[in-house]
Amino acid sequence: MRLTPEIIKQKLAKPLPGIVSHLKMAPVDRVNELQQLKDYRNSARKSGVMILLFPENNTLKVIFIRRSTYVGIHAGQIAFPGGSYEENDITTEKTAYREIEEEIGIPSGKIEIVGQLTDMYAQASNFLISVFVGYLSERPELKAQEREVDDIFTVDIDAFLLPEVIQTKEFKVQTTDIPIKAPYYNVDGIEIWGASAMVMAELLDMIID
Repeated sequence: MRLTPEIIKQKLAKPLPGIVSHLKMAPVDRVNELQQLKDYRNSARKSGVMILLFPENNTLKVIFIRRSTYVGIHAGQIAFPGGSYEENDITTEKTAYREIEEEIGIPSGKIEIVGQLTDMYAQASNFLISVFVGYLSERPELKAQEREVDDIFTVDIDAFLLPEVIQTKEFKVQTTDIPIKAPYYNVDGIEIWGASAMVMAELLDMIID
């Protein structure tokens, strides 16, 4: 089935699996925390990210960025474009739009929101991340913001369905000297783990039959 914007909207309008999907790709040390279903909404900082999809060669592509070494806790990690909420944004959806234009040069007028996934709490940065799914009618022109983005990748969504795409290893992070063991997607040599992998798991569970 070709995933048109209308079909994706219909699929994402159904009840979200949330933690059931997130646990598939959760770092080992986060499994118990997630299962306790703590509510961090009152203390966490707000942020908005967007999974951007566009059609190419009869499939869908997903846009990822590699954060620069300048951005702190998540430096060097593969992520979806997005960032911290600012008061002028009014909503986290506006945050996601603003950050996408700043980070990779896509104006909001070219993006159609087709759904929203379950909020994701990132303990290391104390962010409650609103996750939106956006659709572009064609491959966009991409321009990385030099200060925050080292690289931009487009990945075929079907690559996430290949055998052995999910692997496990230890990752080093800036907040601790102890490596974090986590499952990750190895797609086209790109290692996607942590919150990005967890929300990607939910998207795949929702739109891939």
